[in-house]
Amino acid sequence: MFRIRDLVIDTRAGVVTGPGGTVNLDPKVMGVLVELAASAGQVLSRDELLAKLWPDAVVTEDALTRCVYELRRQLAQAGGDERYRTMFQTLPKRGYRLDAKVTVAPTAGESPRESPGRSTGEGRKRTLWFVAMAAMVAIVAAALLWPAQQRRDAGHVRSVAVLPFTDMSADKDQGYLSDGIAEEILDRLTQSPGLRVIARTSSFALRGVSLDVPQIAARLDVEYLLEGSVRRSGDRIRVTAQLIDAATNSHLWSRTFDRSLGDLFEIQDEVAGSVAAALDATLRGRSAQAGAPASIDAYQSYLQGKVFFHRRLAGDAERSVAYFEEAVRQDPKFARAWAALAGACSLLAHGAGGFDAAWSARQGEAAQRAVVLDPDLAGAQVRLAQFYWQSGRRTEAVGHFKRALALDPDDPLVLAMEATSAQYSGDHARALRIWRQIVEQDPLSPVYRQNYATFLLAADRLDEARTQLDKLFEQNPAAGPDTIVELVRVLTLMERHDDADAWIARLPPGEYRDFGLALMYYAPGRRAEADAALDRLRGEPVDFSGFIRLAEACAFRGTNDEAFRILQRQRAALENRQPSERYILTNFLNEVDASRLLKPLHDDPRWRSLTVRPD
Repeated sequence: MFRIRDLVIDTRAGVVTGPGGTVNLDPKVMGVLVELAASAGQVLSRDELLAKLWPDAVVTEDALTRCVYELRRQLAQAGGDERYRTMFQTLPKRGYRLDAKVTVAPTAGESPRESPGRSTGEGRKRTLWFVAMAAMVAIVAAALLWPAQQRRDAGHVRSVAVLPFTDMSADKDQGYLSDGIAEEILDRLTQSPGLRVIARTSSFALRGVSLDVPQIAARLDVEYLLEGSVRRSGDRIRVTAQLIDAATNSHLWSRTFDRSLGDLFEIQDEVAGSVAAALDATLRGRSAQAGAPASIDAYQSYLQGKVFFHRRLAGDAERSVAYFEEAVRQDPKFARAWAALAGACSLLAHGAGGFDAAWSARQGEAAQRAVVLDPDLAGAQVRLAQFYWQSGRRTEAVGHFKRALALDPDDPLVLAMEATSAQYSGDHARALRIWRQIVEQDPLSPVYRQNYATFLLAADRLDEARTQLDKLFEQNPAAGPDTIVELVRVLTLMERHDDADAWIARLPPGEYRDFGLALMYYAPGRRAEADAALDRLRGEPVDFSGFIRLAEACAFRGTNDEAFRILQRQRAALENRQPSERYILTNFLNEVDASRLLKPLHDDPRWRSLTVRPD
């Protein structure tokens, strides 16, 4: 502990106490204070401070600037006087200096007074000794106590969301570019193990909403938001970015870049690096410049393709394919564009219209080309793994999936494949943990949240499953019948028949509503109605999910033999499909395996043969 004027600094606890109260200093901010206190009255250059505080990381000077700003602000708060800011002087082109006296602060039980009978000379020597010891304490704190503080904070992972950047161009026609820049920065930040970065699906879902910073942060469950704007004029571009602390609604870092369009990837790296440094995180992996295409035109085509790929309206998949194909025509070595093309072709190969062999072939060619061009690109590896998995070539899929997982273990698509793989191998607990992690990273994705709820239901965690589904409907009031049916399953098992009936009434007439009514078999006075619904349901299914729901209704009512006959027929039909469509059998088995309503069948010897996985 040491003192600067009326401030007492406790390096162990990371706090500063003064007339204005007590403040908690961020570890790096405390580090700046300790270093300047150890050299009170002397100038420390920026390079010296960067080398001492970030010895194993490459960061920009913005990180140090942010720390000094926070130090001045918080010490003025602790001191209750704005004059405490002026203790820390900035000397242009030289560095920083603490212009204040540093003394040792007495610990509990000690008195700062001199002992009786000491001479003035002895008192002066004692004071000088304390001043010397203050410097030693600061040095020891920097060398020994600082790592301990870091270890205490290691358990806290800072969370940040990158919001879509605003297109400020005169014609408002650069939305694809502003979105692309924000997404590239987001992807770069995900390479930091010290950050939890919200996925694009969730952070971009809040575009244009009437919410303030704290509300957006609460919706996404993050501490920090990165927002910005892009203005393009010819081959010049201006990118402005601000990192905001949601708790205080204050800027931690901001900067404007005026560059040529060709410097775009350098800007993305600088923004990501500055944000990571401001949050005491270190970026790993490759820079944006490392994956940059040779042609800026190819990059623009790629970004325009991503707009349609993410939007998913009628015809958007075909539009995205056209842009991605233009990107690889402009730059045949652009691996990310090839991987994106594989993803777009996958949508068309396995869409609502059924399997399309021609699109599947194009999907595989694009994914293989991406991996050949850049084997260290996680997006390429996961797209090739996806193609092999969907083609029934599981051994090859697993190899590429493991490679993708090693390259980018936090990518939601990679994690979703990991959860599917865990379920396929029968490790439901691991699959559930992964789905929870995915929802934490992508909290506004209805698909991921429903998958998480399904696994909670399968684990008999009914209250938690309902909570997740309630939150899903809160975020997406227009969620479709599949989601309503999942909630009906939960409410039925909870014997909340009136609540279940209210949701069944929201379903359109037909298969979904009849399934819900069939589950009302045990509701008071509803048996005849449930029987009639089951009779209608027997003639309605058009896909394997419909047959699974029919089997669930039978198993729930105790007619296990009928449930087995339905599921066995479906398995046999799917096994007779072409090899390229065998993935549908895998999807069928995964859905059967995760169904809580089919649990009464598990003790029957027929269950093992029904759910055995194909080679």
